[in-house]
Amino acid sequence: MEELKRSGLYIDEIYRLRVQDPTVVNQTVKLRQECLEYSRNLHDFKKLGEDFFKLSSSYAKEVEKDKLRSISTQNQLKTMAKQRQAEHQVYPSQVFEQTVNLERLKSQYQYLQRIESEQQETMSNFLMNQ
Repeated sequence: MEELKRSGLYIDEIYRLRVQDPTVVNQTVKLRQECLEYSRNLHDFKKLGEDFFKLSSSYAKEVEKDKLRSISTQNQLKTMAKQRQAEHQVYPSQVFEQTVNLERLKSQYQYLQRIESEQQETMSNFLMNQ
């Protein structure tokens, strides 16, 4: 057996002739298995990373949509507030305008009442004189 080892040949546990030392072969097999397991774990990790990226991207899109929607709503509210302010600024001038118009109509009404009374008086004088 020593002669075989010196020449670089080994006999394994099932008595086969090998070129490599059985302990080195066992370590190689163990290392290969560990590498395969590491590769599977790395593949699983990569898949988890991709899934996380997809999920976070979809959440980011939803958040962006909600953000744009809220900005739009804020702008609408600001526009409505400005419109109300403009309306409140217009109301006093409209009230003043209507008040002036009312005063004009009152004076016109009084004038027409005077004319009517004068005409009635003229008619009654005319009828009496006849």
